[in-house]
Amino acid sequence: MSYTPFQWLVFFYIYSFLGWVFESSYVSLRKRKFVNRGFMKGPFLPIYGSGAVMMLFVSEPFQDNLVLTYFAGVVGATLLELVTGMALEAIFKVRYWDYSNQKFNYKGYICLSSSVAWGFFTIGMNQWLHPLVMGVLSGIPMLPLVIVTAIVTVGVCADVTVSVKEALDLRDILIRAEEMRREMVLLRRRADVIIACLDDSWKEFVEEHPGLERIEEIHNELEERLNKMKELRKTLPSMDDILTESQKKDIEAFKDMLGKVREKHTKYEKRNVRTFRQRIAGNPSMTSPKYPHSLENLKKRLQAEKNHREEENI
Repeated sequence: MSYTPFQWLVFFYIYSFLGWVFESSYVSLRKRKFVNRGFMKGPFLPIYGSGAVMMLFVSEPFQDNLVLTYFAGVVGATLLELVTGMALEAIFKVRYWDYSNQKFNYKGYICLSSSVAWGFFTIGMNQWLHPLVMGVLSGIPMLPLVIVTAIVTVGVCADVTVSVKEALDLRDILIRAEEMRREMVLLRRRADVIIACLDDSWKEFVEEHPGLERIEEIHNELEERLNKMKELRKTLPSMDDILTESQKKDIEAFKDMLGKVREKHTKYEKRNVRTFRQRIAGNPSMTSPKYPHSLENLKKRLQAEKNHREEENI
């Protein structure tokens, strides 16, 4: 079995499409609605196409030995899954699959059960699926096949360009959201210090109501702290005489910083809800080990926006 580069490209597109059909059908049945599964917008899942090509390539020398075909598929597909998973996370800061909850996994990129399945898939592909694909392709004249492949290539290149840009935008949003979250955590701590100087009873409130490290909760807590400052200034007429100049400056700086953070938070919410609904909906198992809080907050915002739309349509 010896294939030309053109044939390998055709195989990649065919198995990318079949993988998309399988994944989208499976997820759509579970969700009871159509889900366009995968990284791209079109009907292609490159990880399946790459995996199929890899399995065919590494098992080619062992066609007459099922045992060696099996282990060639295990090694080849597992290495592909590992390298692809690490590369995607390094570039886009998210994982499009995560085996962390599976036994015998390596950093969530690969796991034993998946590797075992890849071996059986390799045998099934070589023995049944690929011969069927070759039978269909043999009945298609070369010229129409070349034309269709060229058209698909143009479409796939355009799709990849748009999808990569969206994924990079999502990465940037997660990075900025995480930076904003840290700013708000520091701002919350600064507010605690200021208020502790004004009212010792606030310390008890802080101890009894520990804040979660999430943007929504932190934002609400900052509002509470600002209101607390305003109340204290009303109840203590001689506040200006009690506070030092440094403390007065801290309070004014806190108000200014809170206003800026509130404005950034509003812009962030409007942009991420509008831009990334489809990308996250198509990858419901997406995780981000480096920015878990920011991605979870983004998912919650998208779900809340979706629920609001559904309520309006009722």
